[in-house]
Amino acid sequence: MESVITDFNENGFSILHGILASETLEAVKHECKTLVDALASQRQTEGKLANMYPDADFETRLIRLYENYPDENPTIFRPELHREGFFGVFAHSILLELAGVILGPEIRLYPNYSVRPKLPENKRTEVLWHQDAGYTSKEADVLRMMNVWAPLVPVNIENGCMEFIPGSHKWGVVPHEKDEYYLRIHDDYIKPVEADAVSIEILPGDVVIFSNLLFHRGLPNRAQHVRWSLDFRYQDATQPTLRTTQGHLLRSQRTPEAVVKDAKAWAQLEFQ
Repeated sequence: MESVITDFNENGFSILHGILASETLEAVKHECKTLVDALASQRQTEGKLANMYPDADFETRLIRLYENYPDENPTIFRPELHREGFFGVFAHSILLELAGVILGPEIRLYPNYSVRPKLPENKRTEVLWHQDAGYTSKEADVLRMMNVWAPLVPVNIENGCMEFIPGSHKWGVVPHEKDEYYLRIHDDYIKPVEADAVSIEILPGDVVIFSNLLFHRGLPNRAQHVRWSLDFRYQDATQPTLRTTQGHLLRSQRTPEAVVKDAKAWAQLEFQ
């Protein structure tokens, strides 16, 4: 715990190897497969799919469903994540313990939790250098947050792993500008440090925690499969979200009755 916190404070991130159990990962993958099943049925109903490819594996089925309509494939699932199988990761005891040390006893799941299927050679999933705080507001550097990123397949440079600039979280929110699909850090701030980037190549079961101020990006996926990942953020719940949405309370000494108590309760909620 001490070394993880030290890495987080000094470098802006820390890698935790093998903390997600196989059954926790399988529950998440099962829910993702269910979401893909629903998409397949919808596309067949729309007349855009003759074969739903039920026997295709987890890493390639989504490609097959959209191979004739590459601009229609989903790049993110968010309101769809109120399903029981996702709760085991969002409310993981080790992650909440770390969040408690970093953020304090009042912990909110920030309203920015996502599953991202990164399809091959798709510009809409090539995330540019940014800070998550850059998407919120100029005041976002005051937000006390711990970001979490967990791959559902092995991630590497070929299939579009993340890259970080160590220590960049100490510089506050820097200027961003709009690109075609995403915001990106202004060249004056990223070019001098881009050579310091480190590639985060990890396996399912591994988790990365990082600051919402850290410079990071997602490389293009040049493999022939989908790079599935899950990302979410814990926030000090005594602070505002600086968004119109408020997220969900996962730990609290002040109002324990308001905490999402289990997977069934999670599945009855909505993205808000």
